[in-house]
This record gives sequence, C-alpha cells and structure tokens, in this order.
Amino acid sequence: MGSPTITTPSDLVLRSHDDYETVFEHVAAHLQAEGGTIKKADRAKGELEASWKYGVNPFGQRVTVHFSSPEEGIVELSLTGSFIDAIDTFGTAKKKAKAIAAVIPNPIDVTAWPIREPSPTQAPVQSAPVGSTVHHRGKRKVLMAILMFFGGGLGLHKFYTGNWGWGLIYLAACTTGIPVLLSVIEFIRVLCLTQEEFDKRYNYQAVRAFQWVW
Repeated sequence: MGSPTITTPSDLVLRSHDDYETVFEHVAAHLQAEGGTIKKADRAKGELEASWKYGVNPFGQRVTVHFSSPEEGIVELSLTGSFIDAIDTFGTAKKKAKAIAAVIPNPIDVTAWPIREPSPTQAPVQSAPVGSTVHHRGKRKVLMAILMFFGGGLGLHKFYTGNWGWGLIYLAACTTGIPVLLSVIEFIRVLCLTQEEFDKRYNYQAVRAFQWVW
C-alpha cells in the first residue's frame, strides 16, 4: 500500500484525497516514528493522540490529530499540541505539533509502525473509560491546583472545572472564610490524585453545575 498524498494548507492543517483509513494509519505511523507513544486511536471519532516525555513526566507532551471531512472525498487533519500537568508558556507544545505536521506528508512504511497496543501500565489506546460519552475535557491538574491556591476562596477552580453553581456559592460566601478552608482541603486532595484519577473525575465525565466532585 502506497503512502497517501497529503497537502499542507497551513502549519497545523493538512488535507488528503486518499482513503480515510489509509491516512489514519499513515499518520499513526509518523507519530510513532517521531518517538511518540499512541495514547488514543479512535477511528470512529477521528482522533489520534500521541505522547512524548516532557521533564520528569514520561507522557507529558501531547500532539492530537483530529480528522474531519469538510467536503466529500477530502480528509482534513488538524493538529494541536498540549501538556499534561504543565502550561505551554513558551509555545513548545504548538511547535511540536508543527514539527509533526511538517513530516506527515512524507512517505512512510506503515507496516513498520503498526498502532501498538498499550502496556498494562499505560492507559488504553481509546483512553476514555468504558461507557463514557465525554471526550477529554482538557482540564489540567497543575492549573487547577494553582487556581485553588490563589483563588480557591473565590471558587475560581470550580468555575474552571464546570462547577459554576458551586463557584457562585464559594463567591457568595467568600467573606466567611469557609470557601478558603474547603479549597485548602481540595488543594491537598487534588495534589494527592494520580493523573489517571484526576482525568476520571474531571476530564472523562460531564461535570454539572452543582455536582460535588471528590
């Protein structure tokens, strides 16, 4: 099977007239050839995500490829870069996504880079919990902890996670000191959560306005 023909309308958007499955496998091969570990491979939803080591986090840097079909016979790829437990202050994640986008049009032997099944210590390829209807919401543990530390008494972390109802309650009661005490407890609790536990609570479920997530 030959490599698909892929054009680059912009730095982070690519297009192809080839078969979707062919393009999907081609992109997965490039992600792995560039040293990435496949974390999500959802053909039905058109998502591919790979991770790279960043700092002490072995899976801290992510590049996500979203597949769509804006016109019949066209497969469009849009790439985004992100971090787990870090803020992209210097645009490093975006640069990584651009670098991956630059190599994707190149030919590659997809048979040499099959999508690898995750090891028992890694999250499954389709990493949302079974039965979940919510995509990864993009909430970051470190950012949430920062909001708790500096603005927990005002409920900033509640607004961030989607608990705007509780956020309003925290804001209304901010002069009592109770929200500050609760946010300190929540701050310690969040720091003790593993990344998997954090994702399960805040990224892979639809958080409602007055839902107490613990």
